[in-house]
Amino acid sequence: MNYITKHITANKIIGNEKAQLIQEGEIVLSDNKPDIDIMLKCDAAIIPEESSTEENRLSYKGRLLINALYCGKDKSVHSISTEAPINDFINIEGAAGNMLSNINASISNVECKKINDRKIGYKIMSEINGTVTDLAEIEAVTDIYDIPREQQLFKTINTSKTLCQTRESFTVMEDIALPATKLPISEILSISCNITNSEFKPMEDSVDTSGDISIVVLYTSTEGGFPELYEFDIPFNFALEAENTDTDSMADVNLYVKDCYYDVAENEDGEPKTIKLEINVGANINTSQSEENEILEDAYALNNEINFTATELCYSNVVCRNRGQCPVKEVVTLDEKCPDMLQIFRATGTVYIDDVAIYENKIVLEGAINIDIMYITGNDEMPIYSFSDTVPFTQTIDARGANEGMEASVNANIAHIGFNMLSDRELEVRCALNTNTTVRDKCCINIITDVAITPIPPESLDKIPGIIVYVVKKGDTLWKLAKRFNTTVQDIVDINNIENPDLIYPNQKFVIVKRV
Repeated sequence: MNYITKHITANKIIGNEKAQLIQEGEIVLSDNKPDIDIMLKCDAAIIPEESSTEENRLSYKGRLLINALYCGKDKSVHSISTEAPINDFINIEGAAGNMLSNINASISNVECKKINDRKIGYKIMSEINGTVTDLAEIEAVTDIYDIPREQQLFKTINTSKTLCQTRESFTVMEDIALPATKLPISEILSISCNITNSEFKPMEDSVDTSGDISIVVLYTSTEGGFPELYEFDIPFNFALEAENTDTDSMADVNLYVKDCYYDVAENEDGEPKTIKLEINVGANINTSQSEENEILEDAYALNNEINFTATELCYSNVVCRNRGQCPVKEVVTLDEKCPDMLQIFRATGTVYIDDVAIYENKIVLEGAINIDIMYITGNDEMPIYSFSDTVPFTQTIDARGANEGMEASVNANIAHIGFNMLSDRELEVRCALNTNTTVRDKCCINIITDVAITPIPPESLDKIPGIIVYVVKKGDTLWKLAKRFNTTVQDIVDINNIENPDLIYPNQKFVIVKRV
């Protein structure tokens, strides 16, 4: 039997699992740092750097970055930073060596406490989401040479396959001059970097990547007083290598700040008001291609039997993608132990997604934003204080084609956070939440991979009526009737003067004559 086949390659998600990672440790102050009086706040970031698969396991490595702020005995603010290595794994049944893997990580809770005047203890809880993907391959029959096309039935399946999965990085270097209204720098307490407005455009063997790095610098001045805050954006545009990618590909890129190096230099006036920045940005790149594959579903041959060999193909199909922004607004009240607010000078937040529910054409996110507010008090004994709270949120995301039973992956980060003091005990927090959503459906279908044709035995052919008046039943089509009674669709149409072969309905009566 002569037939045509097509090689189909499709992504197949082996497993997607979540795990909690707890890191505990201590930070000892260096000799040039003053003793700790009061702990103010603690920030943390988790940087996954590599992942690999083995039997029933996804292993990953990375770093945990920690920055703590505290008040010294003289009520001045200081910072201390450290990092801890990460080397762990997630159990994913069905995983094997050399499969594609991906790790997303987010901080769910940060705890820091003063152990003594020279030591800080920390406990960081992170949510790790690991995905293992394999490629499913099959040779599907698409057409049979020896049978008229009208006696074949076809169907279309939509698949997507990974073209490139890689890690890249780029470096943004910039000298930032503080404006005349800002005081000179004594010590930089922290520099937070957040990637916003990112855009990705697949090109030939690359992905054009652009956006902004929103930077917040907290520092103490040579003139003393309360810490100073300076915010600015640095635009970037880089072409990242991605083999086998072209302009028709789809690109999923996760950007994150790996390292931020800085130094303070003097400006033309000899003042320490220039910040020399070197920001290393990591990129997890996954490019893929969607395909429509027309394959053979069924066929019949007059006076012959066709035997099919079918193989099950299970694959993951991308149903929809959505990038959007959601507003989150909440009124936050200070705890009783907190001193009154005189002035807020910094608000930060991290996103934690607790649940992703999929409904028809929509996704509902439930999570929380861990808010940290640093403010000036009216208390000379405690001039600066930091207050943390959790703001829950529920957001609905449009996801055309989504339905219950499908899988969704959602990456979320804060594009902007603002605040408005309502009183010395209350403030309104406003966040702009960026979301990047992909919905996939797991499909398993039987695909014809081989065809054999043999003559119908005479006794079987004799059992088919030579002529019959047939009453149409629900689910009948002319193609099914032609196959059943060894004739053609055109013969049924001609004998019964059918105007629209695609429109028949139950209880219609057709005369059907067997072809011999």
